[in-house]
Amino acid sequence: MASFACCLLIASSLAIILFINPSEAKPRPNVTNDEINTICSKTIAPSFCFRVLTNQTLHANETSLVGLAKISIQLALDSAYDTQLAISPLIKQAKNYTEREGYTLCSQNYRQAVAAVREAKQKLAKHDYRGVRVEALAAVEEARACENRVKSSAYSPLHERNKGFIRYSNIIWAISNRLVE
Repeated sequence: MASFACCLLIASSLAIILFINPSEAKPRPNVTNDEINTICSKTIAPSFCFRVLTNQTLHANETSLVGLAKISIQLALDSAYDTQLAISPLIKQAKNYTEREGYTLCSQNYRQAVAAVREAKQKLAKHDYRGVRVEALAAVEEARACENRVKSSAYSPLHERNKGFIRYSNIIWAISNRLVE
């Protein structure tokens, strides 16, 4: 009986070893500037993307694509929070009901955008890279809906914040595309 248990243990161990994908166990190499160029070339603002991802304070070259996605998600969250904070005074300063309603709905769009980016973060942790891509697109759509609601001019601080958030979310999308490959 003991020899049967020993054989079963050895066979189980062998099966586990054979079915584990060794490439999953290896840490992914750090990203290179060439990879960052490839990612950024797929975004709506390649020069913005390259400036962000090569910023020395982020240490992007010291991480993997997943690490780069984490960095981008955090930047998008920070941008979304910043935009939400900027919307609150605009609601109070609105000149009429239509403008106030537009900003209020815009604020709701940003709550949804934040939720989408948070969901992207959770999906990244689960290695659901397609899900990350979907959430990044959802965040972009919420920001665009906000922009359309308030019809802010190019000189509006909300316009610039919206544009920045869309760019960060687009970087997440581009990185997730690379992760899916």
